[in-house]
Amino acid sequence: MLSPDKITLFELNQKVKEALLQSFQAKYWVIAEVSEVKENSSGHCYLELIQKDELQDYPKAKARATIWSYTYRMLKPYFETTTGRPLASGIKILVQVEVIFHEVFGYSLNITDIEPSFTIGDIEQKRREAIEKLIADGVFDMNKGLPLPILPKRVAVVSSPSAAGLQDFVNQLNANNYGYVIKHTLFTATMQGSTAEESIIAALNKIYDQCSKFDIVVIIRGGGSQADLACFDSYWLAAHVAQFPLPIITGIGHEKDISVVDLVAHTKLKTPTAAAEFILNKFVEAESVILELKEKIEYIIDESISNQRLQFEKKLSLIATPILQKLSKEEIFIERFLSRLTFSSNQFLLNKHANTLKSVRSIEHASLRHTTNSYNSIHQIQNTLIANTSQYIEHQNNYIDKITNKNASLDPLTILKRGYSITLFKGKILKDSNDVKKGETITTLLNKGKLKSTVD
Repeated sequence: MLSPDKITLFELNQKVKEALLQSFQAKYWVIAEVSEVKENSSGHCYLELIQKDELQDYPKAKARATIWSYTYRMLKPYFETTTGRPLASGIKILVQVEVIFHEVFGYSLNITDIEPSFTIGDIEQKRREAIEKLIADGVFDMNKGLPLPILPKRVAVVSSPSAAGLQDFVNQLNANNYGYVIKHTLFTATMQGSTAEESIIAALNKIYDQCSKFDIVVIIRGGGSQADLACFDSYWLAAHVAQFPLPIITGIGHEKDISVVDLVAHTKLKTPTAAAEFILNKFVEAESVILELKEKIEYIIDESISNQRLQFEKKLSLIATPILQKLSKEEIFIERFLSRLTFSSNQFLLNKHANTLKSVRSIEHASLRHTTNSYNSIHQIQNTLIANTSQYIEHQNNYIDKITNKNASLDPLTILKRGYSITLFKGKILKDSNDVKKGETITTLLNKGKLKSTVD
């Protein structure tokens, strides 16, 4: 038996429970930050609520809370429809609670109602605070101040690889009607959820490490709910975008609201397709400028040529008359000179012609004498050559006959006719008996026929 001054733990918890019921009979509207949310398969929702110290940013109060399934079925769609986002960690809420104490599970809060307008105000307050901090840091307009390349040919894309907006962006660039070739490199990132902010910043850091390879950065996704796009109101993500050394274009895909990232980016566009069109339009503008400059240069050149032609014609008209007069005098002088030259030439040619005829007759007589003498010499040489050639041919025929007779006497067939024979071993003439062994076959050629023998 326990003494009167001693009680069990269960009895103590019952006293605490009774005291709490007496002290906290009413319901309270409580402001808290959601630290953790878990939905049970039974339909219940379990939360952890905290309150942070404003100066040191650590929890100074904490409590478990429950929304039972019959209440959660009504509160969840009401909250999400009004705020545009689900219950999630990191947001502030205003909830009506009952103080509960269970002998086993201890102290907790039972949530019976929620006020979404408070959360909306808190989200907008955080958004304003992010914008004000960016302005105070002096970085809000930094990315907008960067010059956009005339031809942004190398594009770094931050997106999820499975996003429909990414495919729209790529198709719009590649299938353009102008034939422009634009290189785009994907840097994969999670574009919604609790990890989106960290993932997008990591992708931007990868681009920063190879900044010289790109002209601009495009952040795109295929739209979504306000809750899906909450990460784009993050101060840290917006700060990275604002201070990035390359111009950043956003095509996040939401038309109603402009995120903080949109505000600090160099250029904000509604959709990924619009972002692709913006890049293509930069090429169209550049081409138009080049064509316009080409036309201006051609016009200036044509004008310059026309002016130079007029000036030349004026100068030419000034000097043309004296030149023509000078040419007329020179022409008369040349005609007189040609007349005298023609007469002198004719006289010279006549004299030369007479001298040439004399020389030709003299050459003809000399050539005739020389030809006659040469013909006689050639006839004598011809007779001598014929006689010597006949004598040489006869001498060579006698030598050939001697060689022919000698070769005939050495012909193997002739030798065989005299009674000699030739022995072959393996198709070759056998000259030495040591080249064959006992039992091997040899062939003997005779004048008529051949014999095969086995060596014994």
